Amino acid sequence: MSLKKVLLLIGASIGVAFLAHAFFLYQLTNGQFMVGPNDGTAQMLPFKQFLYNSFSEGTFFYSHQFGLGGGIFSQLAYYFSTSTVFFVSFLFIFLGEWVQLFQNPDDVLFWANAAVFVNIFRLSVVIIITTFVFRYFRIRFLYAFLGAVLYGASVMYFRHASFWEFFADAYLWLPLLVLGVEKIVREKKPWWFIFAVAISIINNFYFAYMNFLFIAIYAILRSFIKFSRDEISLKQQFLTYLPATILGFFIGSFSFVPAVYGFLNNQRPPFEQSIEWFHFHDEIFFTSRYLLIPALFILLICCRSLYRFKPFLLFTILSLVFIVFHYSPMIGSVFNGFSAPQYRFQYMGAFAFAAAVAIGLSKFHQIPKNEKRHALILTLFVYSILFTIGLLTDSNAFLSFQAIILLITAIVTVLFGFFQLKGHYKATMLGLVVTTVVLHLGVTNAYQKEWLFERGDLSATSEEFLQSHAYNHTKQKELIEAADVQEPLSRIEWVTNFRNNTPMVQDFNGVSAYSSVLNRELLFFYYTDLQIDMNRESVSRYSGFGDRANLHSLYQVSHKLVSKEDPDPIPYGFYEVEENEDYRLYRNELILPFARTTSNLYSKDDMASLSIMDREHAMLNGVIVEDERANASFEAERTDRIGDTTITAVGGSYHNGILTVEEDTGGIDIEIGERGADEVDDYLSFYLLNNSKTAPLFPLTINEFETDRKSLQSIYKTDINQLTVRVEANETISLRVPEGEYTLDHLSLYTEDYDLLEVQQEEHETIEVDVDGRHVDIALDNTDNEQMLMLPVPYEKGWEVKRNGQSVDVEQVNYAFLGVELEEGQNTIQFSYLPPFFKPTLALSIIGLLLTFIWVYARRK
Repeated sequence: MSLKKVLLLIGASIGVAFLAHAFFLYQLTNGQFMVGPNDGTAQMLPFKQFLYNSFSEGTFFYSHQFGLGGGIFSQLAYYFSTSTVFFVSFLFIFLGEWVQLFQNPDDVLFWANAAVFVNIFRLSVVIIITTFVFRYFRIRFLYAFLGAVLYGASVMYFRHASFWEFFADAYLWLPLLVLGVEKIVREKKPWWFIFAVAISIINNFYFAYMNFLFIAIYAILRSFIKFSRDEISLKQQFLTYLPATILGFFIGSFSFVPAVYGFLNNQRPPFEQSIEWFHFHDEIFFTSRYLLIPALFILLICCRSLYRFKPFLLFTILSLVFIVFHYSPMIGSVFNGFSAPQYRFQYMGAFAFAAAVAIGLSKFHQIPKNEKRHALILTLFVYSILFTIGLLTDSNAFLSFQAIILLITAIVTVLFGFFQLKGHYKATMLGLVVTTVVLHLGVTNAYQKEWLFERGDLSATSEEFLQSHAYNHTKQKELIEAADVQEPLSRIEWVTNFRNNTPMVQDFNGVSAYSSVLNRELLFFYYTDLQIDMNRESVSRYSGFGDRANLHSLYQVSHKLVSKEDPDPIPYGFYEVEENEDYRLYRNELILPFARTTSNLYSKDDMASLSIMDREHAMLNGVIVEDERANASFEAERTDRIGDTTITAVGGSYHNGILTVEEDTGGIDIEIGERGADEVDDYLSFYLLNNSKTAPLFPLTINEFETDRKSLQSIYKTDINQLTVRVEANETISLRVPEGEYTLDHLSLYTEDYDLLEVQQEEHETIEVDVDGRHVDIALDNTDNEQMLMLPVPYEKGWEVKRNGQSVDVEQVNYAFLGVELEEGQNTIQFSYLPPFFKPTLALSIIGLLLTFIWVYARRK
């Protein structure tokens, strides 16, 4: 391709990308953003802001601001931490900030404004790459460009880019994989395939998996559909694919292996609901929000003569395969890692359609006129019948802008076809391509308005919202900044409207996180080990400590921010220190030192039979370790009081562990009677399950404590039904749920006076600690010959520790946190973190690059 055409392609791609986003560019002037109201504002914006700040500071691997602390390279690789598009964005914005072109890139509002421009940039690159790939199929530039636009600016791109921006990156690498296969089959050159495999797994392991499924299907079809006699044999193809794939994995392993380990070290209940093989969930000619068939595709597949051209046959078969896949929840499950069905793979069908259209148009002049005429009539008939049926069955959907523009596109396609029959082939085809692009841009903007902005609630993501009390208000930040946080690493408990990544948005160390990939040790700590209720049941998140003072003090919660309009319960030991018109700030007067030592090592297995309160006390009085490390037995100090109480059903009946609520709200009252002056809090543990499989999410209240429980049909339920709730000591504990039948069993009740916490807070001395990103340095003189040091830093693979210059084992203590054995006397300790398997995989990547260069050299020789 000449330089002139390359420059023309770049300019046309950027122009089309801007026009394809015209609706959101206009909305940007109204303070509206191309960002989803749910995961977009809860994950995409906070993660980008957080990673920009971290990378700007030279922190690439670990951050104590990610929840209670976590590996950002591995746990956020599903999102942006290894994304090429994000790195390019980061470098551009970082340099722009340096030359004062950009202001406040560390603010979430900046990233909301930038979203549409990042998506325009990505789409431009997608169109350029895809045009070059289609050109390799010997397609004229005009038709290759049209195909690239149909693929890149397909509706799924805007859905991905708006709701889960990193999903759209997959559009970049799919064409490169196809080019890699073609280079091997036609020229026995594996370099593009190696590059495509490597860049795919470096960027995102999840979409690499999906793209590899596609390219496997493509390669299998390609092995049976030969374009020419010069192509290498199946044996040669296999013998090239195998080492090329291995080398691609070697090169990308430094990113892929830690990311996959982080994913496997996550905790999410398996999807156990039945999955249908086929389900006709939408209509893909006019109204689908996932996949739309271009009118040109229907016209071209009606031309029998085109099937003698093998590339057209290949992509037509591939298109039909993905139409079938579109209607198969089972295939949706396969592409989603054999989990809940998802339709994120539909961009692959758009690629197949686009390639078939580009190839078909390039051969359209070779089709006999009678065949063209029949195909045009059949296309008009198909669209007329389908649109008429649609009007009769769902008139609102078929009178939408999207459906009407698609109908116009079909009609215009047919009209241009008839004009072409009368001659002036070049002018007619140019007019067809230009008109198709213009109408397609109309479809993209109609889709943005109707499916995303209105039905997808992107209208809720506004500048006003991002500065509101529900997200990031100045009155909140005012008190956050006023908190006198203690060194080396104290935390503030605060989230806005269940947005667990609020600490990232407001730039403080918090106690909450929301991410599809989290440290499973921490999740088990919340779910089962300590049974901490987070006020809202949901996978992929944790938040706070259930207002339990012992845990707040152990894990460095120095402050708690509370809304005056909807006040939360205040843990014992917290006292108000600041307030403004809307919020109150409380300070924890019983916080424990960051690093603590002990010689009381209690067995984790032994603790399993004891109460949740006993487990908290064991962590205060010593440390919980694996069984082989234990040297002491823990004696329970509190007794279960449930047998001394009176339980009465309210609004229904309660017998043999079955609670039946017949009124709108009901439950049980647990009568305890008169309370002692030293009885501060109650810990109520119980098993609760809504017995209705169709019941929706329901609220659960226990005195001042409020939480929500998912329905049994929700794919976000935790499957954890054994709960422990802390409430202030009162004569009556009232448990309330909505009307329905529940299993309510295994009740136990313990009372806390916090004497042990106060003793520990007075006795423990501060140890010198320096926390610096992925390093934690500690110096102490172990004159009392204590056996174990424990830190409130989550345990995960990647941590290493040196004691007095010697590498020793990192201990997993208190279920999910770091510890190390001590020596008598002076101890100089350094904990260091690198992503799991980072050093060996980095070496493997270098070996992969060297082997690739050796292969290149050997082939040239």
